[in-house]
Amino acid sequence: MLPAAEKFVAEMRKACAAGLTGRARWERCRELLKALIADPELKKHAQTWPIGGFDGKKVDNLLFYEDPDYGFVMNALIKRPGGRAMIHDHGPAWTIYGVVEGRERIVRYAAKDKGDGTVELKESNAKFCNPGDVDIVEPREIHSEFAGEQKSIAFIVRSQRSGTFDQLSYEGGKPSNMRGPNQVRFELS
Repeated sequence: MLPAAEKFVAEMRKACAAGLTGRARWERCRELLKALIADPELKKHAQTWPIGGFDGKKVDNLLFYEDPDYGFVMNALIKRPGGRAMIHDHGPAWTIYGVVEGRERIVRYAAKDKGDGTVELKESNAKFCNPGDVDIVEPREIHSEFAGEQKSIAFIVRSQRSGTFDQLSYEGGKPSNMRGPNQVRFELS
């Protein structure tokens, strides 16, 4: 593993072992992730990360690391210019999302139940994230990310691996269960 990534893992494990929980744990993760995505060696390595869509059906996250004791994972998501993530939540998982390259518009949504199995979605907050910016997505927070005019690369830390819990997609205003993106193992070395 890259030295900066090894340091990140060691510091994150230390935070978990010290008993940091909830928002305090993930604020610490945000600080650590800012340092990691600023590392020149990581930025160079990110140029080798494939965009994904390997099965032609689902989004792929590169899976660099899954902690055997505390369950957090290190992922990456690469989007083509103009690419977007579907409107979704991450179920019970915390997600710390750092932009390595490119620019993304991160949008949060408020959902109003229409009583017929659908919801009305309204943008509640939107911001642009540039390289070095790190966003915290709390559990069950409805959101999407939109890439700008160039490819975007994001490094993601989640409280648990996607596919181990249910989360919701809100495409078309109808919440539906999904298991999240494919997890594709990739060496961070």
